[in-house]
Amino acid sequence: MLRILIILAILSFSTDADAQKKELSEAKTYLKKNTSLDKAENLVRKAILMPGLKDKNEAYTLLSDIMRRQYETCNEKLYLKQLSDTASLFPALRKMYAAYEQLDSVESIPDSKGNIRTKSRKKNAEFLNRFRPNLFSGALYSLNKKNYQEAFDCIETYLGCHSLPMFSSLDLTKSDTLRYRAAYLGVLAAYNMKNHAGVRKYQHDALNYEPQRHNIIALLYENYMQQKDTVTAVAYLREGFRRHSEYPFFFPRLVDHYSSRNKLDTVKAIVDKAIEIEPGNMFYRLAKNIVQLNMGEYDDCVALGDSLIHNNDKLAEAYYNVGTAYFNKAVKREKTGNESRQKRKEINSLYEKSMPYLERYRILRQKEQERWAPMLYTIYLNLNKGKEFDEIDSLIKKHSNNRKKD
Repeated sequence: MLRILIILAILSFSTDADAQKKELSEAKTYLKKNTSLDKAENLVRKAILMPGLKDKNEAYTLLSDIMRRQYETCNEKLYLKQLSDTASLFPALRKMYAAYEQLDSVESIPDSKGNIRTKSRKKNAEFLNRFRPNLFSGALYSLNKKNYQEAFDCIETYLGCHSLPMFSSLDLTKSDTLRYRAAYLGVLAAYNMKNHAGVRKYQHDALNYEPQRHNIIALLYENYMQQKDTVTAVAYLREGFRRHSEYPFFFPRLVDHYSSRNKLDTVKAIVDKAIEIEPGNMFYRLAKNIVQLNMGEYDDCVALGDSLIHNNDKLAEAYYNVGTAYFNKAVKREKTGNESRQKRKEINSLYEKSMPYLERYRILRQKEQERWAPMLYTIYLNLNKGKEFDEIDSLIKKHSNNRKKD
């Protein structure tokens, strides 16, 4: 019985070997005639998967030659305008790279004596390196076409060469002038696919690409916010503001983040830093004005608000800030000390100061009734402004009824 099994195994091995030989021979014929290259590729891959492959080097060398010919044919057709789809060129290029990398891996396997003979490594590395710029171009082209997966795959192949033993003689880590820009393209492609692992893979190198560093940091903020990693996201916001304060993405998001958590001292520090960098920036000064109001620094709020209005008399938020500062001072005064004629006089004086600012704000922001109407209602009531009070009272009631209907 054992003898029969051995004979069957020998016959099976012999059959597989014959089949492999046939597949490889047929593939060589297709390659020689430069025809049916897809069939040739499939025949070699089929032979490689069969058990007991005698000469792996021969098979993988043949596969590399076929993939090289496929790419060259595709490139030639594109040049002769026989191929209208440029996009098909880049997968062919990546497949060629993969075939040569597989060949190098096979050549790196020690022989029976423990020797490694990578006889074609240097030649193949130099050959492939001539086409690396095409991988970079493929990423750019694919990004422009919103084919993010192909763009990412091109970058994977392009930057993957840095860590492959096959390319060690070229020292690409030092010589590759497009390394950081390629990493940026990789991050961009990965982000658009919500491939967070892909973003993390290339973000370190991408941050070294200075022309787009502000965009990279902004993109990393968005990437980590999508993952609900607020700590890392805000760290990138802070880094972005520190290194690129002129870029308008970071400041408002930083302010919103800390304001929503009522960390007003932090907000104030951020705003002061922004003004220190760009003293004349109206947006930063207005932000500080809002912080002053929220922190109860009413006198400073009035002073800065008046300065902003002097420079731009249509700056609605500055009118709101000053008007609210005076209004809050009046309310605060009402809550302190015993009632007296002097106290009432001080309160009414503050309401009178508040009134023109809030009336101006009403004109500039008519649709924001919920912000100005309650304060004007209180002011008109306390100052005995009968006509104005009746009008605002009617307006508030009408607004309340409309909301109930909704």
